[in-house]
Amino acid sequence: MKQQISGLAKQKSIRQLVKYGLVGILGLIIDMGLYYLLVTRLSVHYPFSEIISSILKGNMSVGMIDILISNIIGQTLAVINNFVLNSYFTFKVTDNKLRRFLSFGTVAIVGMIISSMLLTLFIGVMKIDDMIAKVIAIFIVAAIQFSINKFFTFKER
Repeated sequence: MKQQISGLAKQKSIRQLVKYGLVGILGLIIDMGLYYLLVTRLSVHYPFSEIISSILKGNMSVGMIDILISNIIGQTLAVINNFVLNSYFTFKVTDNKLRRFLSFGTVAIVGMIISSMLLTLFIGVMKIDDMIAKVIAIFIVAAIQFSINKFFTFKER
């Protein structure tokens, strides 16, 4: 059994998954920390949320738009952190930085869209607590992003 575990640890993909998870935890702390600070502790209201709500003809509340903007801010800072750490620590692929960052950023934007849709569903429709909804959304999006980043963004040339 010990040899099997040791063999698994030596597999490059398993090591990368563990490192990706560790980087993800740090990104989660950044993302959740900012989200909690902006949404729960400071109850930040963005002046343009009312404009967005009126453009949407009131179909989304100003409060929900504030939550989604705070979500995007937290995710954006976490994405920048995670790109740097995954480049140097997880996948050790540092060539073509701009191309890789654009790919990573695109994956992140898709993740933000999915996350925002999930938050709208969980909070707005299902009435789940916003912090619990955020955690659920993060795990769903992280699984999707690992696969895409491993096989496309940080693919060794």
